[in-house]
Amino acid sequence: MFFKIWLIFLVFIFLTPKNNHADVLKMLKIFGKVLDSDLKDAESDENCTQTCFSDSDCILAFFDINSNWLLFFYYSTETLKVEETNRDDGFFVAFKTSLSTTNPDFCPIESEIAPTIFLGEDPISWTNTSDSTWQFKKCVGNWKMFKRSDRDITVCMQVFILGKGTTQKQAEDYCSSMGKKVTGVAMVEESQWILNRTGELLNVTEWTKSEHYKGVWIDGERKTPGINDITWSDGYTEGYGAFKDKWAHLDNGLVVAEDCLFVSKTPRKGIIDDVPCGDGAGLPHGVACGYKLE
Repeated sequence: MFFKIWLIFLVFIFLTPKNNHADVLKMLKIFGKVLDSDLKDAESDENCTQTCFSDSDCILAFFDINSNWLLFFYYSTETLKVEETNRDDGFFVAFKTSLSTTNPDFCPIESEIAPTIFLGEDPISWTNTSDSTWQFKKCVGNWKMFKRSDRDITVCMQVFILGKGTTQKQAEDYCSSMGKKVTGVAMVEESQWILNRTGELLNVTEWTKSEHYKGVWIDGERKTPGINDITWSDGYTEGYGAFKDKWAHLDNGLVVAEDCLFVSKTPRKGIIDDVPCGDGAGLPHGVACGYKLE
């Protein structure tokens, strides 16, 4: 792919003490267009690249030789595809990205072009989908992205507090209302994030004894009494990687069967606990919803 690139603006330089390198925020400008976007009725702004650069949520500017423009923003965008064009087409795309360099005038060669967006919790890189197209994909809004290396899939998650005593059906219905599932967990990092996010939403600054068992429903159900053969129903979770090293405490219940799962702080290391299906013994305060990023 032959990209013609201009480094348009340099405003912020953040020095890194260890190696004196700088993360330089720039706009990378190419001849290109955003697929499925039309500038026919767009507004005109000769400074649209600067406008995007100055807006902390803006990730890309698309404009033509007449300065008709569209801006795209991180928290309201899930996917974008950019296609390279020719000079005569009169279309331009400017990516906002950070470059690690000691030279403020540095301009990457074609093989080194890898725009990355550093907003939200997850750095997201544009990927080449062909010789002439780049694609950007992320979770909706501020949902957390987890890349599961064992199956090479990406899962998006978010925690929602619905109130103490949230039932399993209420949790399922809430996720379903958004077109999502009650999510399973495949890695320890996922259940740890769910717990930390739950604490933030419940304003728990320290998990003292009085805060134990304030948690949220996750997917997973034991089908055979007395055996930890947890079955996942979300359609994208497999295995028991989140249970390793005692990060799950599954005791099957002493009096009442506890065959479903929720994430909470407990007196033990385990943060995945089994609770009675249905009402969860009144413990869950909400739910962790999720979906597979296609």
